[in-house]
Amino acid sequence: MPTSTINGSIPPSGNPAHEEASRQALIAQAKAINTKGHDVLDAEGRVVTKIAEIKTHEEATPEFVKVHGSVVTKFYVYLFGLVCVYCLDVLLFGATAEYAVSLITGNPILVFIGKYGIPLAFLGIEVLCSIKMTEARNARDEQEAPAYEW
Repeated sequence: MPTSTINGSIPPSGNPAHEEASRQALIAQAKAINTKGHDVLDAEGRVVTKIAEIKTHEEATPEFVKVHGSVVTKFYVYLFGLVCVYCLDVLLFGATAEYAVSLITGNPILVFIGKYGIPLAFLGIEVLCSIKMTEARNARDEQEAPAYEW
């Protein structure tokens, strides 16, 4: 009885085409594993590079990175105000928009979008108007700076 093929003393006997297909399959699997490994290494390298870029940016511009707590609180208050105004707009315009869209289309999806989308559009218009009013007020204040001449 011949010895096993594990020690390599007897060459494997079989179909050469099958052996070649098996070798090609192993090569393809190894390439796939290597490709995934390279992707992981590339991703790790990109993360390290981005972290270094962020640290460099933080060191170069600390005034943009460290925001005072009062500024953050002010924007949270603004966000809360926007949510409150949106809820008020939904209460004021939602039912009317829902009714109008249901008469025009009858599609329940469009009715839902109309009920909550039209008040959102009103909120956008209100924010745009407030931004323009603030810009106009600031421009007026700059123009009306008193000039004292003798």
